[in-house]
Amino acid sequence: MSFPAMGCRLNCMQDRGNYEAIQNMNPKIEERVIRNPLLNIDTFVIPSPFIHNPAVQKDYSHSYVWVEEGEILGYMLVYSDQAGEEFLIYKIVTSPFGRGRGIGTSFIEHLARNIPREASVYIYIWERQADTVEFFRNKGFEPDSSIAYRKLVYHRLVSCCGAILTKSAEGLNRSLAPEEISKTRHDARKVARLINSMVEALGTENSDTIVESINRESTTLINILNSFRDSMKIIHEVDLLELIFERIVPYVQGSTVRCELRLDLDTGAPTIQGYHVNIGRAMVNLVSNALDTIEESGRKGIIDIVMREKGDFLILTIADNGTGMPEELLVKDSRGYPRFVGRTTKGRKTGEGIGTQQIYAAFGPENIEVNSIMGQGTSWTIRFAKHTETVSTWFVRMNRRYNEFKDLWEVAMVGPRTPRREVVAYIWQVRKIEIFLFDLILRFSRYHNIRDIYRSILAYLQGVTREADLEREIAGYKSDTEKYNFWLLDISREIRRRMNILKDSVDMDSYWASLFRSYGQAYRNVIIFTADPETGNFLATDRKLAEHLDFVPYLGKPRDSLLRGEFLGDLNVEEKPIQFGVWSISSRSDALNKLRLIRQGARTFLRKGIHPEKRLSFYHTTYISGGFDIDINKSSTFGDFARLEDAELETFIIGREEEMSGYLMGRE
Repeated sequence: MSFPAMGCRLNCMQDRGNYEAIQNMNPKIEERVIRNPLLNIDTFVIPSPFIHNPAVQKDYSHSYVWVEEGEILGYMLVYSDQAGEEFLIYKIVTSPFGRGRGIGTSFIEHLARNIPREASVYIYIWERQADTVEFFRNKGFEPDSSIAYRKLVYHRLVSCCGAILTKSAEGLNRSLAPEEISKTRHDARKVARLINSMVEALGTENSDTIVESINRESTTLINILNSFRDSMKIIHEVDLLELIFERIVPYVQGSTVRCELRLDLDTGAPTIQGYHVNIGRAMVNLVSNALDTIEESGRKGIIDIVMREKGDFLILTIADNGTGMPEELLVKDSRGYPRFVGRTTKGRKTGEGIGTQQIYAAFGPENIEVNSIMGQGTSWTIRFAKHTETVSTWFVRMNRRYNEFKDLWEVAMVGPRTPRREVVAYIWQVRKIEIFLFDLILRFSRYHNIRDIYRSILAYLQGVTREADLEREIAGYKSDTEKYNFWLLDISREIRRRMNILKDSVDMDSYWASLFRSYGQAYRNVIIFTADPETGNFLATDRKLAEHLDFVPYLGKPRDSLLRGEFLGDLNVEEKPIQFGVWSISSRSDALNKLRLIRQGARTFLRKGIHPEKRLSFYHTTYISGGFDIDINKSSTFGDFARLEDAELETFIIGREEEMSGYLMGRE
């Protein structure tokens, strides 16, 4: 079983107690679930559904799947008795690409709305899944009894639909202040105005782009209104990088104002504590106001978003080259509020000043600094306290994950006759362990260079060093607890063992797509890889742990015959690019040869299973010695780039100033 973290219901639409994405399960859909490897990664040992009540039966009318754009992102399998008095949540699973959306919460609430009010609902949870027990207790469940099943102890948690709905309503029934209604109207009007501008710009030559943008902004409008209706006020972790790329970048790109967005987001810890809806709304207000002033200035706009770490804080700066504000409006009152707060900052005087009120309410006046020069632009600097988990909180979560790997997963043995879907699930399981390894290595960063640690483990995983050598090295690492050292060695052994089983049992080349795509479940990690453009062979890891060069010795070719690359998140999302790059370019002809190498890599990746419409973008070359480079401001799709002739490749070459030749340009 896998359970989602508590969080916002971002993609569900409530209508008389139902959610749009939720559908009833039936035997045909259940067969699809069984065949979907992403819904069978967590093959845990769980108690038999008949252990408490032998008379229960599979109940399709109260079992659900979560479907978005035809893809099943989660399911809940329920058993019930004939009288409809007891309902067992037997399995509740979320795909790696559906995590964090509140799918599990929605399933539970939907079940509670569709069973008799006096009926009981129960579930069995392994005793070491402390955070999962806490999740269900927050949903109205209470521990009832415990059982031993296959040498493991499980707690039986019980609730009734009344208790579940009461817990659900606690965050929904707070009174709606007039200013909250004003904020929602204000935000909705901004999006509606943008949609209206898109409608006015609609023509035969741009219909595809405009309609897609209207659909996206319509979804944003629906989410704003749903968030208002749900009135969520729960403090949780907010990833600022994710917020910028999911809300701000599409908002600017969809605007009709001519504007260049420049991002400089140099931080390895973008997580803060706060209200996701309010922070997102405030950042959209900042950018919306910037676009308004840029439009008023009549010149091509530039919006710079810069994020830096400074001690225990994240510093976010949003600057524009719009009309600016007069100096007298920047004077602060005794509470720290400038005079422009609560009044429009637009020269046209059509705003209500609600946006600036919401910005200061979201971030606090003590965390905001505004600088503005009339006729030149405005800069907002916002300070956030970094979110730092306590060792105990992190340890509980990691301990649960480790024990799932060791005690709950059935040891899947694959072989030549193993069905393909089971092999795919096995691959995703191995990757899940590997992602755990990434997180674990980071815990040693206080005392050691984590890249040195990763290089040692990589050498072991590639069969270069012996287990005894790794064991001796890990024993010498300093850490917060000896358990980290034990886990590091044990998980490294497990990954090597499972990968050896896989290599000995199946044709690895025929599973290239699963081996590559499975890294996408680390949706918060930027994954770097080094690949052979001819064969597609690759090695990959979290960007914080290695450089592309670390993989070169294990791929059997010189550096300049290989490609550097990176990606973030689900590879099925075609708009998120895979980046390709090379290490060195010595001349214009060498630049063309390196572009041919990238073209060969694109063709190989297509043959292996990457979608033709997947975006392809480019790195700065690491070392330039001849005055030429690949134009990183251009991008393509894998399908289009693979079809380019040499003459068309030439258009991706740009000249560099001579004084820049011979300098390192990339990260490495």
